[in-house]
Amino acid sequence: MSDEPRPADARDERFLRQARAARAAVDAVGEREAISRLIEPYWQWGRTIAYSRIGGVDDPGADAEEIAQELMRRLVLLLGRKLEFDTSFRGVAVANLNFAIKDYWRRASRTKSRPVDPEELEEVEAEPGAAPAGEAADALGPYLADLSERERRLAHARFVLDLSPSEIAEREGMKRGAVDTAMHRILVKMREKARADVRNPQRDAV
Repeated sequence: MSDEPRPADARDERFLRQARAARAAVDAVGEREAISRLIEPYWQWGRTIAYSRIGGVDDPGADAEEIAQELMRRLVLLLGRKLEFDTSFRGVAVANLNFAIKDYWRRASRTKSRPVDPEELEEVEAEPGAAPAGEAADALGPYLADLSERERRLAHARFVLDLSPSEIAEREGMKRGAVDTAMHRILVKMREKARADVRNPQRDAV
């Protein structure tokens, strides 16, 4: 069996190196772009796996998308703390997807596990807890800059307050399907924001 890294692992490591270099150079825009490109394929990957593992629910498509949103939130928070891992980034994503699916199933009890890397699994298993709202707001803030006021409110509720789409729908007086549609549009805008910052590096300059 070959010891050569898989193409996906080599791709992930390339973007991690770019993110580390940008962080060392205090290049927030470059770091954000590298992280956005790193995690982007894990959205559909996470959604597909989640869909296959939550059979029997009323709306598996919408719920799988909710889990994928939670995976993205976890990865952004984790990468805001560290960019060096002892395993492949795919292994990091697998661990966080597993916890996102666990959180989905125990949503009613509101018992949360925090974003993790595989080295911390024992600690997280013993002491589950959501990431602090301040940490989430700081990590996600740059990605929300170009959203409308309504979109920022929805994104804050989902990614910072950690409300489920159903809870947001009830809070905002919306239909669940409308929340899912809005969140998908918000995620697209967040990715486009990161790319636009790289194409226009002076945009955020002060």
